[in-house]
Amino acid sequence: MSAELERRYRWLLRAFPRAYREHRGVEMLTTYLDLAAEGDGRLGRRESAHLILCGLRQRFRLPARRPLAWIGALLAAVVLGAFGAAAGTWAGWQTATAIPSDENLRDLNAAASGITAPTLVAVYPDDSSAIQGPSALARTFGTSDYSAERIRAALTADGWRITSFRDEAGATMAFPSDTAVDMVTIPTTFVYYTAVKDGLKLSGSGDVVTGAELGLAGQTNFGTMVWPVEAAAVRPLTIAGALAGALAGWLLAAAFVRRIRADDRRRRWSATVVGAAGFAAVAVPAYRLYWDAYQVLVYAHGSPEPYVVYSPTISFPIPAYAALGLLAALAVAASRPSASRRQPPHGEPTDSRTPLSP
Repeated sequence: MSAELERRYRWLLRAFPRAYREHRGVEMLTTYLDLAAEGDGRLGRRESAHLILCGLRQRFRLPARRPLAWIGALLAAVVLGAFGAAAGTWAGWQTATAIPSDENLRDLNAAASGITAPTLVAVYPDDSSAIQGPSALARTFGTSDYSAERIRAALTADGWRITSFRDEAGATMAFPSDTAVDMVTIPTTFVYYTAVKDGLKLSGSGDVVTGAELGLAGQTNFGTMVWPVEAAAVRPLTIAGALAGALAGWLLAAAFVRRIRADDRRRRWSATVVGAAGFAAVAVPAYRLYWDAYQVLVYAHGSPEPYVVYSPTISFPIPAYAALGLLAALAVAASRPSASRRQPPHGEPTDSRTPLSP
């Protein structure tokens, strides 16, 4: 029983940082085994939880009077919190209904428009909607006539339930030639409709030229956008991902500080400079990802049409910047001090007894 109990204590003590185990582990293990011998020789849940919490507290701990360490930990928490929020949003959307295939969307749009010989049929996937969910837009250009019954029949045959339908007479403005000054008004019918089906929403619109001016009669343009209803897990997982990323960032920064504390000043400063360069590289994608998370959290409930409500006007190459930050992190990790130069944490005595296995 004592051998099994010792193995369990060794396993629980892994909650402490490696350096802490190397210099205090044997002392702690001996103390806990002595306490167990005086009692009933068992390891209770409360005692196990206490050990784990103490170990985690040591992992989060930063040295006092080291402002750069605290600044670095805060920056790491902020940056990884952004990436964690993005990962949480992505994971939340994996629980939503999948959007139709490109072929299905093309067929639906063609059936609604009635265009038999289209001049253009295209599907534009959009992965950066305001709530960061998937959506797809099919667009068809060609020649056809307007038929409300055909649009309704196409949607119904594909399993959609129409929730709104509106058409109205209007006009298209055109010039007879490139040098013409006077503009020609051509009668045109416009149509707008929405529908739902099995966790999906659809928004369609089209315009059909009904006038004969300039030989444009029958010119038709139809577009159909489909996106999933917002999954209930999206927002909770976005918040959970941000918190998990922030905690991971702080833990990594604390581990980095413990690693370089015993090194000489030159190596410490070189590692600090490389780490600062990494933070500078990932600051740009972190800024963008926080705006994305903001849009997810403040967007109106009910999965409205997924247009972008607010975002930076510049498109940032997030993977490229993230790769630069990763390279900097690898460079810092490669600067690990040799075993002969490691010292016990400040204020902790060395232990001549055999340390715990790492």
